[in-house]
Amino acid sequence: MIQTIGIYHIGIPVDDLDRAEGFYSKVLGMKVAARIGESGARLTRLTCGDADVVLFQRPRPLHRNTLKEDGIAHQAFEVAPEAFDEALEFLKREGHYHEGPVVRPSGRAVYFFDSEGNYQQIHCR
Repeated sequence: MIQTIGIYHIGIPVDDLDRAEGFYSKVLGMKVAARIGESGARLTRLTCGDADVVLFQRPRPLHRNTLKEDGIAHQAFEVAPEAFDEALEFLKREGHYHEGPVVRPSGRAVYFFDSEGNYQQIHCR
């Protein structure tokens, strides 16, 4: 068994790196830590709490129905409990809301699509 101790980064493939960077920084409040590459294999590294989110430019755009083809694969981003309702209203106001809030033993969640069609989650404990 390999004993992991945390998450180094989460990689998210995107069709339009500039548009995705804007979404993750303006909608989810992440900070740009680095931009790497000039063409082809471009990526942006963002900070998200103690972990990084790395946006990878796809070589060519994908045209797909995310939920139908990817299922419920997603990333879950944590917010403070007192910030959850505001996050939910912000997603609705900005047109990103999809489903929720969902209440589970682990906390509350809301699901949405990012600018690139990736299914994502906001969660609070």
